[in-house]
Amino acid sequence: MRTPVSRALSLSLVTAFSYPAMAKVDILPSQQGFSGLIFTPNAQTLETGRGSAQFGQGVPYRGAIAELDHWYVNAGVFPHLEVGGRIVTDTYDCNGYFESNCGIRDLSATAKFQLPYLEEWTGFNLAFGAQDIGGAASNFDAYFVVADTEIDAFNLRLSGGYGKSNLSLGVLDGPFAGAEWQPFDFVQLTGEYDAQEFNAAVRLMTPQDMLPYGAQLAAQYQLYSGHENQDQTLWGVSASVPFFGDTFTRKKYSDIKPDAQTQLETELAKGEASSLTQLIGQLEKEGFVNIRVGSNLDTLVIALESKRYQHNPMDGAGVALGIISANSGEDLFSELPRGSNSGQKIELVLLQNKIPMLAINTELNCYRDFLKTGAECSQVELSNEGLNAKLGQTNWRYETVNDGFGYSELIFSPVMNYAVATEYGFFDYSVGLGTNLYTPLWKGAAIDIRHILPIANSDDYDDGYYAPDALENEIDRALVHQAFRLPADLMTQFSLGLVRSDYYGGQNETQWYSQSGMHNLGFEVGYFDADNSTEDAKTPMLAHYRLSVAQWNWQMQVQGGEFWGGDQALRLPLATGLVILA
Repeated sequence: MRTPVSRALSLSLVTAFSYPAMAKVDILPSQQGFSGLIFTPNAQTLETGRGSAQFGQGVPYRGAIAELDHWYVNAGVFPHLEVGGRIVTDTYDCNGYFESNCGIRDLSATAKFQLPYLEEWTGFNLAFGAQDIGGAASNFDAYFVVADTEIDAFNLRLSGGYGKSNLSLGVLDGPFAGAEWQPFDFVQLTGEYDAQEFNAAVRLMTPQDMLPYGAQLAAQYQLYSGHENQDQTLWGVSASVPFFGDTFTRKKYSDIKPDAQTQLETELAKGEASSLTQLIGQLEKEGFVNIRVGSNLDTLVIALESKRYQHNPMDGAGVALGIISANSGEDLFSELPRGSNSGQKIELVLLQNKIPMLAINTELNCYRDFLKTGAECSQVELSNEGLNAKLGQTNWRYETVNDGFGYSELIFSPVMNYAVATEYGFFDYSVGLGTNLYTPLWKGAAIDIRHILPIANSDDYDDGYYAPDALENEIDRALVHQAFRLPADLMTQFSLGLVRSDYYGGQNETQWYSQSGMHNLGFEVGYFDADNSTEDAKTPMLAHYRLSVAQWNWQMQVQGGEFWGGDQALRLPLATGLVILA
């Protein structure tokens, strides 16, 4: 399988980027649980990898536009699909079991799917959607089909559709239509017929190339509504930002500022005079460890491990390829048996605790052209087949080993137990600081210890219903890991020690990856006995299948079996993005 490598990742240490404007008419959240106008949807969905969050006031409820708050988050989880969650609440800390007049507190899901390719064939989009999926009560049920089209000459989007809903005042229960006009990149005017009445609003937003990281802020305010029974003027504020996938990583040649493009070409030109020492120095400067450089026939082999990019090793791979492209001169390849071939073949092997996980093969001249112009480099291949054998066949010219207590990692991260939109409150929490000491010992082995320091609790975690789940000042994990790479592309890891503060035992996790990395099967089995003998032993037995689609920068996992609490279930988590070589 050949996969183009993310240009943005590779350039992250070579140059800077600016974000371009996207559509002429921006996609913004409505006052409901989906992107759209005011109360009605359009047929647009958020870009894959872009997330949006909104706070607003004014919700159709009990015969009026009620004075209720609504919180809404959604994301483009893969092309043409937008999903989200919404909370509508009247109060925030009122306990519905013991206090009166708490009002509504409703948590539900939303989804909108846009038919692919239709706009290319017909000039308009068509989408289907649903609101209030999975809510305990059906206060805001709505189902709809909507079409829209854009008139580019006027920066105008027209939409219309049909809905069936339980919304108060008959909103979205019947035919609806709307228009979004964006005369400037910072202002948008919207008008709609919501199946019962006409509404109008103004939106102000930051131009899409104004804020860093592709972020955008927006605000909406009602100008007019035909609903006479209105307790609250509609308004809302929102923020959106890319956080995975193409939207997060991929930039085109036209996105690069001229001065940055010049800087890029200068950096790449310096590579012709670079030495092995310079290459290793740049990799070490960026935090790569266990660096090995050698040759296998006509290929320069570089193996390394990333400590800085552990949240996603593929980020580190992109950065490493950028450094190698800018610091690998002809002298590094002059001793290789290339014959009449002037190509500069490299193989980058990603390590994890000195165990090879993935190999990336490319040709540097092709890859440099990719960095300069954005044109796809077809000479890029990913593989996890026979990695131990490949490393064994390599003639190493430089090797360094970084392990033991001198190379321990101290990782600080937030830890939180929480409950959202329950009868006990809008948001209950127990927040702490996790301090994780991770020490590599030898190949595949490590010590893993985590301490929890409580910082703050909500009242229901202090002395209320959730008090048993409040974080405590303690070591909650102390494990010794040993991992092995097995034949047939299998990885296995054994772990022994303490988990969840009170349980001692061990577990094994074994995983298989297809050669392209698209398919992953995993099995996990464990036995943990409670320090308090009155507790039953925990025997989790789980299996999962993960599908990773590099073309979409997207993955989905299905997991099932017996979980920690003894319940047997099948879990289908939300799809997530892959900030992958794409």
